[in-house]
Amino acid sequence: MSNLHEPGINKVRKIAGYVISILLSLLFLFSAFSKLSGSEEVKANMDAIPNMGSLLTIIGVVELLSLILYWIPKTANLGFFLLCSYCGGIIVAEIVTGGPPVPGIPVAILLFVGTFLRKPSLSGLGI
Repeated sequence: MSNLHEPGINKVRKIAGYVISILLSLLFLFSAFSKLSGSEEVKANMDAIPNMGSLLTIIGVVELLSLILYWIPKTANLGFFLLCSYCGGIIVAEIVTGGPPVPGIPVAILLFVGTFLRKPSLSGLGI
C-alpha cells in the first residue's frame, strides 16, 4: 500500500486522505452498481440526457474499472485521472439537463482533496 500514499506525510494527513478517499469510493461503487443493476431511478435520470440512456451499462463498467485502477497501487494515478474525467462528465451531464452542477462539483473536490492529502506531489503545487 506504499504507493497509495507518499512517504514523509504526517499521520493525520494520511488518515484524513484515506477516510475521504474511502468514503468517496463507496459513493462511486454504489453509483456503478446502481447503473449495472439497471435501477429504474438511474434509468430515468440517464434518459434525460440525450443519447445516454442506452449507454448505462458501459458507463457503469467504466466507473467501476476507474475505481479499481484508483485503488491498485501501480495504477492509482491513472485511476485518479480517470475518476477526475468522470467527475467532469457528471458536471457536464447536470448542465446539459438544465440543472445546476451541484452533485459533480463536491464529488470532484473531495476526489482532489482525498488524493492530494495522500499524494501531495500529484498536485504539482508542493503542498
